[in-house]
Amino acid sequence: MPESKEAIIDPDINHNKVLLEWKTPEFMPLERGPVWYTAASVIIISLVVYAIFTDSATMAIVFILLAGMFFMTHKKSPRIVDVKITELGVFYDRTFYHYTAINAFWVVYHPPFVRVLYLRLGGKTYRLLKIELNDQNPTEVRRLLSGELPEAEGMEENVFDMLTRILRLQ
Repeated sequence: MPESKEAIIDPDINHNKVLLEWKTPEFMPLERGPVWYTAASVIIISLVVYAIFTDSATMAIVFILLAGMFFMTHKKSPRIVDVKITELGVFYDRTFYHYTAINAFWVVYHPPFVRVLYLRLGGKTYRLLKIELNDQNPTEVRRLLSGELPEAEGMEENVFDMLTRILRLQ
């Protein structure tokens, strides 16, 4: 059986020389004011009323459950995770990603709204790892990673992340 290139590891193990490290929230918490809650309530109530008028009880139940799940799960504060760029790869939270497991990277830096490092992981199907940069110098992060990984030129924040940020759904 082939070994996985990405593995959960003990954070106390030395993964070679650490070139840059910082702590970051796993996601950037977004403030939601009374206007946001009012708009969200109006949308949910409208969808439930529409479902009732179209004789779709299942749809009404699904909208109510989705709204309830959203509000229950999105009240939590983000965990603070460790990020380390080493000579062998990138350590994020409790997982070490060897440079061979990372296909490409790009930095999206539009302060004060977006300060993110994206890592494209995987082979045939890929997934994105989104790492908040906080106050890290994006030029330094780019310099360190470009020596080991190809940079995806011209990439920006993906549409899903942009909509999540604009609609304050995170």
